[in-house]
Amino acid sequence: MKEETTYGMSPEQIARLLAIGLETADDEDDLGDSRTTAEILRDMLQSKLRLDPTIPDSLPAVLNRPCENLLPAVDQAVSELLLSSETDATIIEALKDYGKELVRRRGPEAETGAATSVYYAAIANALVFHQHKITQHTYARLQEAFLDLEKKQWIPSDLRGLFKKAEAVCQERKE
Repeated sequence: MKEETTYGMSPEQIARLLAIGLETADDEDDLGDSRTTAEILRDMLQSKLRLDPTIPDSLPAVLNRPCENLLPAVDQAVSELLLSSETDATIIEALKDYGKELVRRRGPEAETGAATSVYYAAIANALVFHQHKITQHTYARLQEAFLDLEKKQWIPSDLRGLFKKAEAVCQERKE
């Protein structure tokens, strides 16, 4: 006796059934990627610094190293740390590494853009408030990156101001 594997469905019916499954999967992907770069960046900047390695997006989890030296900054918003002249250089360096590692993960374009902003904001903080370059990028390359970020509509004004100051530092130092 021959066994039916399609339960009597015609090829057209099977194709329609498969197409419905694909549409549903596409719809779910769209929902997951619907957040804008501005929203993701806002959430990143408003998030509190956490050192619990069991939280997937915490610094220790992303950087894959202990971060006890960041204890003074725990529970402060990332934006406060990036925009303050009082933030310790060690914390700024860790935030730079954090942004860089998030960029390396190559998530959706919006997430990559937001992570890139955090990366350059940390570099900008070090230049503006600590007079120290924490990257191997040249001053010319940094100036170009800061100018590009200043033009992005989704960059908050306070971060845009930091990028402008850092761009000016790069202009001075590259001459």
